[in-house]
Amino acid sequence: MGEKVLCVEVEKTYAEKAIKALRRNNLILGDYLIERVGDKVLIPVAKTPESLEDTFFRIVECAPGYKKKLIANPPSYDLLGEVAIVRSRVLEQRDPEEVVETLLKIHPRMKAVYVKEETVEEYRVPVLKLLWGTPVEEVIVKEYGLSFKVRLGKVYYNPRLTEEHRRVASLVRNGEVVVDLFSGIGGFPIHIASLKTALVLANDLNPTAHELLIENVKSNMKKLKGIIIALNDDARNIPERLPRGGLADRVIANLPKASLGFVEVYDQVLAPGGVLHLYVLTRDVYNAIDDVSNALQGWRIIGHRLVLEYSPGSGIYRFDIVKPKHV
Repeated sequence: MGEKVLCVEVEKTYAEKAIKALRRNNLILGDYLIERVGDKVLIPVAKTPESLEDTFFRIVECAPGYKKKLIANPPSYDLLGEVAIVRSRVLEQRDPEEVVETLLKIHPRMKAVYVKEETVEEYRVPVLKLLWGTPVEEVIVKEYGLSFKVRLGKVYYNPRLTEEHRRVASLVRNGEVVVDLFSGIGGFPIHIASLKTALVLANDLNPTAHELLIENVKSNMKKLKGIIIALNDDARNIPERLPRGGLADRVIANLPKASLGFVEVYDQVLAPGGVLHLYVLTRDVYNAIDDVSNALQGWRIIGHRLVLEYSPGSGIYRFDIVKPKHV
């Protein structure tokens, strides 16, 4: 609710006529919402009108909501629950106070603004510095009605991957065995299991991500059709954890800076004719195609697409690759 202002109260039958009359006289407060309460309509006004063309009205105090305004040139940011995260390069170009002020106009209920200063590579966790507000340790985010608990600064999570999680999940067929080698808190596995009756082996080296993956599976359990088995290990050890080699119909390898370093794992885990979704960070997609082809000789690239712009001039691409059937 907004602050208290004067409002013209009229029967809803006469609201349209009253609004037109008030607009002609420039009396409507444009920053506030015109609201309906029961069979009455409340119109925020700057002052009491002398008349409304024979329309009966009365002046009351009300607290209407604010209209959402389009903010010119908002900073680039990610919103996780009631927390905004901006990249450090944003503050190289914008004043920090102006960034916070702009974000609060867009999200008045925001609790905190963090700056992402860097990423620690072992677990891909962000180093976050509080720019404004009170410290927040955990948030709940939603993706297509699925809920995910995120522990800020402790796990990798990117809300810009929501559509990618869904796209890949839609490619999975019922009955498939899927291995997600770098699953994080469960984005791909939980989307897959929500759509398909698949068996998903979800692995992550980060023990905190593994813990949250289990929590997120439990919190979404009623929405899942498939089965998720959570593992906490180095991806290179996963072939030893499986009952046999070539078990998976599909492998997801979302480790863009180092995914080509696990070629032997993909070969051991994936069945002949199976599909590998390989994520690669590159400045030149054609060079990346050559790199992938050289690393996975005999495998067939059936498609690629830009998933995320990572930085000016570079992007994260997904390559869809089929393992040859004769291997």
